[in-house]
Parts: sequence; structure tokens; C-alpha cells
Amino acid sequence: MAEPAGPEDLRRARSLFEQDRVWCAYALADLEPPYADRTSWFVGERAAAMLYRGLTPPILFAHGEPEEVDRLLRALPPGEVQYGLLATHRVRLGARLQSAREVHMWRMCLRPAGFPAGAGEGSVALRADDLAEIVALFDGHADRPDSFETLQLEHGLFFGVRQGERLVAAAGTHVLSESASVAAVGNVFTDPAHRRRGHGRRASAGLVTELLRRGLRTIVLNVAMANDAALALYRGLGFMPFCGYYEGVGELREG
Repeated sequence: MAEPAGPEDLRRARSLFEQDRVWCAYALADLEPPYADRTSWFVGERAAAMLYRGLTPPILFAHGEPEEVDRLLRALPPGEVQYGLLATHRVRLGARLQSAREVHMWRMCLRPAGFPAGAGEGSVALRADDLAEIVALFDGHADRPDSFETLQLEHGLFFGVRQGERLVAAAGTHVLSESASVAAVGNVFTDPAHRRRGHGRRASAGLVTELLRRGLRTIVLNVAMANDAALALYRGLGFMPFCGYYEGVGELREG
């Protein structure tokens, strides 16, 4: 088992992540409060890995030179994990990671010049006291966001669209760190009875409008390569594919 990461390790990890801010956006945020105290770090000279324990199962991420990533991943405790890994790192785990579900994903990044002004008109900011409405919107649907937690609403940004008094669409941040100048858009969902009316686009655009107003340098999101409808929506908001990676849930075994 690796020793806990110290201040110098975390400075080195931050320097590594800054070299690839788009792929490492979540990791840069996880170095900051309120995410830092939920994150375990494994840091080498040319690579770093992390386990974010704010979700169940915890999320595994790695970045850096593949051979050193391989060594760091062998220091991780066995158990169930969610993971987001580049192919060069996923292949290193081989049979050690027994995947129950795996999807080929795009990491997309916003080009601010491609964002259509006014696209978020009709959306509204959601607050902590809107939690019950958001949970009710997501509840009971097989395609609901699977990485939502209340911390994201408390420390991030969420926008929604209402029909009358009812919340019918929402979009929020998975992570938001103004000190690291990064945000990850996620939790995008529209009530199935209200789809194909542009509500998800308006909620997402309202969110991105506010992120841009705050001057964030790096705004990313994740989408399945096979999800043509979502890809078209995000491209229309100025997001472009940056890199492919593998996202899944599996059992990490002893190295």
C-alpha cells in the first residue's frame, strides 16, 4: 500500500494535471475544497492516480507516463470502482479490472467562441432548496444521472427549465472550482414526457452562460460516443471532442 500523499506530492500532481487541463479537469477540482478531503492520491514523478470517495463506488482516475501509472495502480486497494481511464492506462490493468459495464466516451471541451449567445434564455438558476425537485425529476428513470450527489448542488451550479410550477429539465456541474478555473458539466436530464422541446439544451446553455460569466478557463463534459443526440446537442453549444476514454464500473483485484 502506498503512503498517503503529502504536500509536495500534491504540488507535483497539480503540475502534471496543468499540462493537460481538459483531460485532468476533474482531478484539478478534486485537489481543492470541498472535494479534497474525499480524495486519496497516489503520486509519482511523472504520473498520478486518485480515488474520489464522494461517490459509491469510488471513482478511479489516472494521468501520466503509462509505466508509472501501472506502478501506482498496483498500490490501490482492491474493491469495486467506477473509472475513467485513457486506453493507454486501461490496458495496463488488463484482467486486474473485471468490468461489469464499460462505455467508450468522449471528453468534450467548450470552445467559447462557438457558444451561441442567448441559448440559455428561459432557464433559471436552481438553489439548494430546490434539491427535492431535482431528486423528484431524476427519480425512477433508467437513464437518470448516475453520479449526482447533494454536494454538487451545494458547491456547484445548476440550471433548470420549468413548465408552470414543475421542473422538467435540469443541468448542473459534477465539479466546479473557481480557484482551479475548471468546471465539468453533468447531471443533464429532461423528463421523458417533455423531451424533444429543447428544454435540456436551454438548461445546459443557462449553466454554461453562467460558467463563462465567471471566467472559467476550462469547461468540459463527458458523453458516450454512441449517443448521437447528446453529441449533436453539445456540439451545438460549442463543445468539441478532445479525447476518447473508457468509463465503467468494475472490480479492481490485487496486483
